[in-house]
Amino acid sequence: MATTRFCHTVSTQIGSEKLNYIPDPRLPAMALDISQTARQDRTQPLDSMPPVALSGPNYETRCQRTATGADDVIATSGTDWSREATVKMEYKENRDHHNSVVSTSTYASTAYDPAAYAAIKDKDHEQRGVSDPMLVDESLSIPEWKASKHQMIIITTLSIMSFVIALDANVIVTSLSAIIQDIGGTSTQAFWVGTAYLISCAVAMPFLASLSDIFGRPIILIGSLIFFTAGTILCCVAGGIDMLLGGRVIQGIGAGGMYVLSLVVFTDIVPLRHRPKLYGVIQMAWAIGSLVGPIIGGAIAEHTTWRWIFYINFPICGYSLVAIPILLTLKPPTATVGEKLKRVDWIGGFLFIGSMVTFLVGISWGGNDFPWRSAQTLVPLFIGAAGLVVSLLYESKFAAHPFLRKMLFTDRSAITVYILGLLQGFILYGQLYYVPFYFLSVAEYTPTMAGVAMLPVTLLLLPGSIISGILVSRFNAYRWSIWIGWALMALASGLFIYWDVDTSIAVHVITLVIGGIGHGFVLNAQTFVTGAIVAPQNSGHAAAMYLFLRMLGCAIGVNVGSTTFQNVMGIKLERKGIASDIARRAEEYLGVLKTLPEGTYKDAILESYAYGFKGVHGVYVSLAVLAFFASFMIRHYDLNKLHETQHTLQQNRLSRLLESHHQRTRGEQIPTTDESS
Repeated sequence: MATTRFCHTVSTQIGSEKLNYIPDPRLPAMALDISQTARQDRTQPLDSMPPVALSGPNYETRCQRTATGADDVIATSGTDWSREATVKMEYKENRDHHNSVVSTSTYASTAYDPAAYAAIKDKDHEQRGVSDPMLVDESLSIPEWKASKHQMIIITTLSIMSFVIALDANVIVTSLSAIIQDIGGTSTQAFWVGTAYLISCAVAMPFLASLSDIFGRPIILIGSLIFFTAGTILCCVAGGIDMLLGGRVIQGIGAGGMYVLSLVVFTDIVPLRHRPKLYGVIQMAWAIGSLVGPIIGGAIAEHTTWRWIFYINFPICGYSLVAIPILLTLKPPTATVGEKLKRVDWIGGFLFIGSMVTFLVGISWGGNDFPWRSAQTLVPLFIGAAGLVVSLLYESKFAAHPFLRKMLFTDRSAITVYILGLLQGFILYGQLYYVPFYFLSVAEYTPTMAGVAMLPVTLLLLPGSIISGILVSRFNAYRWSIWIGWALMALASGLFIYWDVDTSIAVHVITLVIGGIGHGFVLNAQTFVTGAIVAPQNSGHAAAMYLFLRMLGCAIGVNVGSTTFQNVMGIKLERKGIASDIARRAEEYLGVLKTLPEGTYKDAILESYAYGFKGVHGVYVSLAVLAFFASFMIRHYDLNKLHETQHTLQQNRLSRLLESHHQRTRGEQIPTTDESS
């Protein structure tokens, strides 16, 4: 009897739902029958079976046997699919029954080989759009795949964009005081220069990712680049704080699209098992941007006009605007412009973005611009929270094409990872903001020295992320990296609490090294856990949702940190008999602090700054410990998954030239077909 293997997806239509059964190529010979009402036993060998047509009240599937030498291949086709899902099939020995079937009342699978049968996972689990952690085969080898030259150049371009986003977010930290001194503004307005960027960046992500599904990745990515460039121009020419804030908002919208689409495009062109390893290239660029940002910002603030912190964006923006249309040759959606516009979830997007901005503004105002119990704080918080509830209800019940996919939140592990992403963003950006602030104030470093002092965390974050990615890809396991990462982050956050006026440089370095490694281990592993949890076709959406929540955590973390710092520092100042108003002007007061003579008064001010930072890190260590224990709720999912995307990478003249040159140098046949993603 010939050995049978499945080379195509076996598909069927049940009601309004398409189901793709993706069999394991190692399965022994078997005949598959899917019926909505009954089981249909077959005991004859497959090589003696004629082509079979299966039918039922709500579906039609045609199966046809195609002979290929000693092997038989089942080729399948179907029509009128409206929804996709994936079921992973397994088999096991069953020598007692010739016609054993494992199924639900909806599906049945009939095995004619007495040595094996196929188990089809139940329909309800697959409707949730997630994989099954119980259907994991650790014996699967790493899928054969190697990035083409075209794909590597795209990844390099995405890395360059990641660099400029990280640079723009961090360069402002050590140059903010110089900006405020030049164009005017209060400490609160200085705080909003960073916060406005983070808020607009976060809230734009999920909607822009959804638009890229409808209109295509390249056009939305190019639009985001244009927004970022326009915002940069406004920041360069800003003559006052209001214009600078407007430019930062526009920059943030563009950065949000660039950031999320870089990750979505990456998931389009790289299979899941290889993502942790290759994403280290993009993480490296992000880490370098975060590393040199404070140093460049400090050097610019000391030696030239602060406007250069925005001028340096233009070369990268120019390159990206030219490179993306040439390189990103993803298969475009085929619908007409009118059909695409009808698919946009305008109501859901308006409700969600408006509500999220209102809610985050309320959080930002609380304790900074207005007291927490004031109407100015409570009203936007209440309106924003109520609006978010309404938008989520609309997305789940009424939206014809919701941009927030409910199936992303139906698995416990996925929800846990999303929460951990939010917490990591909260802690990471809070520490990247307040640790340099500590060096500028308590340690009395110059802006350049404050940037240099951050080298341990950013230098160790990169190798931590790369090592984690390589090991995760190699061993098909990621939970260990998350557990170790959160343990190290909790330890580092605890050590930050002990930083004082007279803390040694050695303690600074040790703390930052531990924190850098911890963040690196978590950053890479968590990013792709959701891709293993959800069905393959939802991988990009899951990655976008995770990135949005992490950036949301960044925005909330800096805001909550500011409130905590001001309140705790104010308490210490009052105990020292000094006006607590200094705490509200802490950023602005740095210039005054440097002019104070050495003595009891200055020591009291420095101790109050240090006490405020202790309060901030107390919040961070509590959240890190909580995240560490929560991470044990994540189950293991197989990273060996079929790579599915509608946005397949296609060849153009440049890609063919690159590949033909590569093939000639290796003496291989020159490819003539489109690239597979």
